[in-house]
Amino acid sequence: MTASIAKNTALMTVASIAQRIISFAYFTIVARMIGVQGTGKYFLALSFSTLFVIFVDLGLTNVLVREAAKAKDRMQEYLSAVFALKIGLGVISYAGMFFAANALGYESELRHMIYLSGVTMLFDSLHLTMYGALRAIGDLRFEAGSIIASQTITMTLGTMFLFLGYPIIFLILAFTIASACNAVFAATMLWKKHRLFLLPKWNTGIIRGIASIAVPFAIAAVLARIYSYADSILLSKLAGQEAVGWYSIPYKMTFAFQFIPLALVAAVYPRFSEYFAANKERLAKLFEQSMVYVLLAALPIAAGIGILAKDIVVLLYTDVYLPSVVPLQILIVSLIFAFASFPIGALLNACDKQKYQTAIVATVLFVNVGLNIILIPAHGAVGAAVAALVGNILLAGLGFCVVPSITPISHARLASMGGRLLLAAGVMGLVVWQVNATTHVLVAIAAGAAIYPTMLFWTRVITVQEMREAWALVKR
Repeated sequence: MTASIAKNTALMTVASIAQRIISFAYFTIVARMIGVQGTGKYFLALSFSTLFVIFVDLGLTNVLVREAAKAKDRMQEYLSAVFALKIGLGVISYAGMFFAANALGYESELRHMIYLSGVTMLFDSLHLTMYGALRAIGDLRFEAGSIIASQTITMTLGTMFLFLGYPIIFLILAFTIASACNAVFAATMLWKKHRLFLLPKWNTGIIRGIASIAVPFAIAAVLARIYSYADSILLSKLAGQEAVGWYSIPYKMTFAFQFIPLALVAAVYPRFSEYFAANKERLAKLFEQSMVYVLLAALPIAAGIGILAKDIVVLLYTDVYLPSVVPLQILIVSLIFAFASFPIGALLNACDKQKYQTAIVATVLFVNVGLNIILIPAHGAVGAAVAALVGNILLAGLGFCVVPSITPISHARLASMGGRLLLAAGVMGLVVWQVNATTHVLVAIAAGAAIYPTMLFWTRVITVQEMREAWALVKR
């Protein structure tokens, strides 16, 4: 792998980690200052527009990156054609969001927050495409910087609006301003560095080709987006905005850790594709290692947060959010299966099994929505968390059933490593529970962080040689 690719991967990984940290810190400030009802309204407005933004892109940026990378001399043609197509999709998507918000009977303030969040949605989709063009060129410096800068602007403006006592809609405005600045920055860098500019131009031949390629990307993206955000909207109608506020805390907390499997997948996805064609034995070994690595990260997070859930919620959000504790404990367990689904999904997509992956996501979405409708009226946020847990178990389980058809894996080795990881996480959890009973929660976290690596070496989950191999994989 070239130095430029390694540099780009490192830049995006660091930027994603920083963005998650800033986002989590900002959401904690917001939740503490505006209360459960306000947090529910704020989270719902963002979730609602995020659900619709996928219909503006429909996989077009992925196709732009792939096709323009093959023919960089036609970059401007592809960019102009995609931009022209997205203008129409943006108008249709915004209109659909507008009518949906009104059809669901949301109150006036929430509707206006959704309308403004929809403007943010359009800016987001715009700079997504521009950064897609830069990705095709191989220049990710500006995208990495913008990820951190945009989140910092949002946090700075939003915090200022909070302390000035402005209405909640100004928190959405903070996102809109940051996204608009990001779009202007991306357009400027495109022009200054690569002499590319945003000029919509309808090219029937290019658009027809792009649209035909984008169909599988679009289906998968729409299904995944609905799966991720449908629970918040169903909660708002079946249990009220207060339930959304309680659910938003565990949702944001578990979402903050997803950079871990995303970083791993970024490293192993190209190798999956390479080894599928050239070396099935190495493919099986890499997949098994990937599963061990994600479980190695997920199990202590689940054990630690599951045990300390009440203390963490009270420490970060005050006891007003105590009803978030049980949903957090459920969702943090589901994180184990969510982490496992990343390398499984990457393997299926890299090895010509993307149709199976799309079918699995569709099945899980159907089950998840059905469970939400059944469980939310009686159990509120807890019901939504249970539905998410079942969905993630199915997502990982059904995908894992397809893996043997790609490459023969050692179930015995995976079971052995899984058992040792459970032992290590279990001992860590016991220590955390005991320490937390007599001292502060932060001391318990530190104790867990100290005992877990020791247990990993004691159970021989990790050896010195494997540490070297893992570091080599990360560098690649």
